[in-house]
Amino acid sequence: MKKKLIIILLVISFVIELGLTLMCFFKPKIALELFGMEYSNLTAFLGYIIAWFCLLVTIIIAYAIYLLKNNKEGYEAIIYILGFWWLGLGIGVYFVFGKTENLLLDSSKGLLFVVLNYLHGKQRRS
Repeated sequence: MKKKLIIILLVISFVIELGLTLMCFFKPKIALELFGMEYSNLTAFLGYIIAWFCLLVTIIIAYAIYLLKNNKEGYEAIIYILGFWWLGLGIGVYFVFGKTENLLLDSSKGLLFVVLNYLHGKQRRS
């Protein structure tokens, strides 16, 4: 059951990250406005960098899904990395920029990944 929840959460995260990636690459003005930034030549560069980071996260999520579905070694570490990354992202954005939506969405998603991964690993080892 925990494995299915992790896979569902990973798939939802994959779709969101893929959408952000495509938006940042092909509709950078909309993406930057979504992040609360005004589009200009200076911020276009930032949007391009964000697109590559989103692509990296999308690939990591896809790899985690592959590993988890096929019961391959290493998925636990990758899911922990993703979970702690989202947890830190949400907390960091909240404290630096005061955006509570990141605290609620990213941090809760990260915490959910960490807790579900821990419980699944504990269940699998016993």
